[in-house]
Amino acid sequence: MKKTSIRKKVSSLTVRIALVSLAVLGVITVSGLWILRTNTVKISGDLGDMAAGDSQRALEEQMIGRLVTLAENMAALGDASLKNIQNSVKMIAHGAEEIARNPERVQPNPVPPPDAAKAGIMTVQFLRAENTSMADIADDAALMGNIQSLLLNIIQNNIDATSNYIGSEKGYIIIADEVSDRKTDYFDPRERPWYRLAAEHNSLSWSDVFVDAYGRGLAITCAEPYYDANGSIAGVAGVGTILTELTEIVISTKAGETGYAFILNELGQIIISDELEQDEAGNIIREDLLNSGNAELAAVARNMTDRKNGIERVIMDGKEYFIAYAAFETLPWSLATVIEVSEAVAPALESKERIIDLKDGALGNIDLIIVTVVVVFIAVIALIVLLVGYFSQKFAKTLTQPITSLQDGVREIAGGNLDYALNLRTGDEIEALGLSVNKMAIDLKAYINNLQTITAEKERIGAELDVATKIQASMLPCIFPAFPDRTEFDIYATMIPAKEVGGDFYDFFMIDDNKLAVVMADVSGKGVPAALFMVIAKTLLKNNAQYGKSPKEVFETVNDLLCENNEAQMFVTAFMGVLDIPSGTFSYVNAGHNPPLIKRAGCDYEWLSAKPGFVLAGMEGMSYKQGEITLSDGDMLYMYTDGVTEAVNPQNELFTDPRLLEVANRHKSVDLNEFIAHIKGEIDMFADGAEQADDITMLILKITGGAQ
Repeated sequence: MKKTSIRKKVSSLTVRIALVSLAVLGVITVSGLWILRTNTVKISGDLGDMAAGDSQRALEEQMIGRLVTLAENMAALGDASLKNIQNSVKMIAHGAEEIARNPERVQPNPVPPPDAAKAGIMTVQFLRAENTSMADIADDAALMGNIQSLLLNIIQNNIDATSNYIGSEKGYIIIADEVSDRKTDYFDPRERPWYRLAAEHNSLSWSDVFVDAYGRGLAITCAEPYYDANGSIAGVAGVGTILTELTEIVISTKAGETGYAFILNELGQIIISDELEQDEAGNIIREDLLNSGNAELAAVARNMTDRKNGIERVIMDGKEYFIAYAAFETLPWSLATVIEVSEAVAPALESKERIIDLKDGALGNIDLIIVTVVVVFIAVIALIVLLVGYFSQKFAKTLTQPITSLQDGVREIAGGNLDYALNLRTGDEIEALGLSVNKMAIDLKAYINNLQTITAEKERIGAELDVATKIQASMLPCIFPAFPDRTEFDIYATMIPAKEVGGDFYDFFMIDDNKLAVVMADVSGKGVPAALFMVIAKTLLKNNAQYGKSPKEVFETVNDLLCENNEAQMFVTAFMGVLDIPSGTFSYVNAGHNPPLIKRAGCDYEWLSAKPGFVLAGMEGMSYKQGEITLSDGDMLYMYTDGVTEAVNPQNELFTDPRLLEVANRHKSVDLNEFIAHIKGEIDMFADGAEQADDITMLILKITGGAQ
């Protein structure tokens, strides 16, 4: 029997396997491409319809959420403005009632009549009813004239107020406004709708919307009665406001090209919109949606007058619209935002058309690929048959020896000899594999060396960060009691950074023997950059304060200094106050920071009225508004950064402002350091093991004596 060499067997077997494999592969490839083409036609059509439908639904859901949020946010914004007016009215009514109940505590302070020369100047004026004798009211009006400073202070500090006043039951009015030249000779407040409304309801009341008599736009009045020593109504305090801000809110509350907004009153009438009209007599023409011929629109109006929040689809003038609505808290009004549904889903329809175009192009490409693959495959088969026959013989000859050498080399390297190098000259994959093994050994050796270097570098950086943490901690006042020789006040503070070093900082220092400065600030960002910027900001604030500047002047100077060469565009939110210890006067400025909590002696904590200005280092030339309060024995002021209220738990929920206020009042009676510890403990309990995401910084000041 004729014998066949192993070399021939390997060569023959290799050729047969190659031919069978190529044939099977060819059939599978061509069949797969054809099946792919068929499925592509079907799937692409289904995908186009599905994508368009999903996109349309997603866009509708996105628009619904956006509209509802927009309506709720704008209603809340309007409420904030109206609440400012209500608070001002309550303050005026309280001041007037104090005078009416205790006339013996004040001296006469007559109010002058309107002076046309003071047009455009905020002044206080006196007017009486035509049928009221001046002799009968002179004494009472002179005593009530002590309300002047309160009227001026409120109207100058409330940007929403146009005029404020008190109308007496005896037939006169004391009013603060800028239109002295437009007053009539006589004025009877008891005949005004705002007076009668507040007196009739015997409580704080809002007038209906009306057109301002002096041409300043839509107006509304908030009024509340005040009482004499016998508990009878002595008069009504009021604040009038031009609804400019609400009107701007309505006009600016738009979503897309077709969007608009309006405000509905409790009667279902549109009282504010960007298309409001007036009749010949100057009265507002109010569209009544409750009695609209459009049943869907009337149903939305009923929900709005029932003070509900929501969103509906409504067909108006042959078009489908989304209408989202949210109720005001202050007044029985509701704000609605409107947009055409077609505008919301237009991108989905465009996407469907693009998908169809892409599908047609893809099918053409697939057909071309199939033809090309078949032609190339046939050519490759012919070439492979020739090449396999030739190289299979050489392969059988050279296969064993290189593999053995490769095995020995790999075993040597695996044993730990990383300097060993394979020397294979086969000219094929085995040689490439040998080179790869050699490279692997070199790379493994380099990796081990790099790992040792990186480990040493990490240890060095860790040591430097530890030093930086200690340096930063040493820059903040941390010895308590901070002023053991001062008995007029006590103070305590702490800062817990989220990283090794933080961007939050607090500070307190004596400007002179009678003035104490306190600072709470938060630098944007985290880590070393924020810490460096914190050092600069802290130093500038303290240096400028020690020059004797007011908090307002300190912030304006430091803001400009920080803006210089601020290429990193970092910024600082800050709150600074200066306590005049003998008088108890506390002057403060807020640059975009969280408002502090204040606790009066014997009372609960509440928010300090500190409207935030622009952040420091945000823009040169900024002006800051300075506030002022008086602190007495037992009063406490708690300042903090947003790391407190924005602490999160594993459910990604925030600690929030209301929770902070509740926790503060629950621990209001403990010592200062215990108070801070309780707040931190409540935050840790709430976080429930979640990683601290932001620096947590707190400072509390207590007046203990000497501030009168």
